[in-house]
Amino acid sequence: MYFDFDKSMLRSVHKKELERTAIMLNRMPNLMLYIEGHTDQRGSDEYNKPLSERRAEVVKEYLRNRGVEDGRMEETWFGESRPVHDCNSVSCTEAMHQLNRRTELRVGKSSFSYTGRKKKVDTMEE
Repeated sequence: MYFDFDKSMLRSVHKKELERTAIMLNRMPNLMLYIEGHTDQRGSDEYNKPLSERRAEVVKEYLRNRGVEDGRMEETWFGESRPVHDCNSVSCTEAMHQLNRRTELRVGKSSFSYTGRKKKVDTMEE
């Protein structure tokens, strides 16, 4: 999901993608969604951290309103610390800044079974 400069509103094109994500997650209850918010490198880290948090939260809220359980989504925000393009090292175009203003979604296996009980983790003891 990409965002406009200094904004945390979802674009309509991304709402369609999130609709498909919600359907997939609702059909596959063993999956967990990891939501990562980012900003471009303009502005201070003190400003950008909360902005990346708002971006991750708006995605989470949209999916929550589509029936995805809160406990199956985990959000993290990075501010400007993980850019796609390091605009502190090179002169970036607006398109390069745009790629940094994003929220990334990753899907992984849940540590909970279909019954909602935590799975046992086998450990080897010596």
